[in-house]
Amino acid sequence: MEFEYDGEIFEVWLIDDGTLDTVIEVNDIEHRFSDTSYWRDKNGELSKKGLIELAKEVIESDERYWELAS
Repeated sequence: MEFEYDGEIFEVWLIDDGTLDTVIEVNDIEHRFSDTSYWRDKNGELSKKGLIELAKEVIESDERYWELAS
């Protein structure tokens, strides 16, 4: 799904929401997380909103995106 962040369009996909880790892809770059509870809703689901918030966290912390999101 596409979303806009800091004036740029990014694409994020939930690749795997397994028991050991959660895998998302932002602009074709894969990211793995062992704990995504912060971004989940009260039912423990990673909603679209939570997925986008997680992707924004990735964009802010991974220098491969900094040129796009500046």
